[in-house]
Amino acid sequence: MSDKPQRRSRNVQIEAVVVAIDSNHDPATTAAFNYRQQKVYPYLEEKGFVIERCQGKLARRIYVASAARQPNVEYLTGVGHGNYDTFTRDYNNPIFTVGNYSPEECKDKIVHFLSCQTAAILGVDFVKHDCRAFFGYDIDFVFTTKTADVFFECDSEIDRAFAEGLTAEEVYARVYTLYTNRAEESFEQGDFDTFKFLEIDRDHLCAPSVDKRWGKSEAKLE
Repeated sequence: MSDKPQRRSRNVQIEAVVVAIDSNHDPATTAAFNYRQQKVYPYLEEKGFVIERCQGKLARRIYVASAARQPNVEYLTGVGHGNYDTFTRDYNNPIFTVGNYSPEECKDKIVHFLSCQTAAILGVDFVKHDCRAFFGYDIDFVFTTKTADVFFECDSEIDRAFAEGLTAEEVYARVYTLYTNRAEESFEQGDFDTFKFLEIDRDHLCAPSVDKRWGKSEAKLE
């Protein structure tokens, strides 16, 4: 037995970071932002994630790009406007545009954007640059003002399910079921606009389970 001093080893746990990218400059984005502030980010923090907030006036390319490149970032999520190849902040100023971001910003990450159209081209491009899974919509995200929280609840189930350690395939199945259940409830209540729009959003939610263009079905937050 040696009488030399023994080195003590310890495990250093690196906290997983979620980058929250949220616009709040108009009624639509403000409503979604307020819901996410109350219902999404506190839940992610309960599950042990650190939230790096790029919100409001900080939802700008210069801040988001820097935050997304951090080595312990696992997940990008947020609300904003968008089109097929661009996710935007206030007044349609780009945050991510095909051909104008670095691969480090999405590499090895899971991404979820509540926005119009971004899955169609931007999400596919993210996956080509080693994003593990992308969740978003390939047409306009539609909702009714009077029942907005129902729509935000369904979309936010993506964040909650990933925070619980589910795979992308399991997340999609859970979100699809929630959309379906809320649509059926709306139909039974005679709210046919909510019913119709929930089904549209559900059927245009893009994810690895829909097509491998949006990543790997087994992807999950570790």
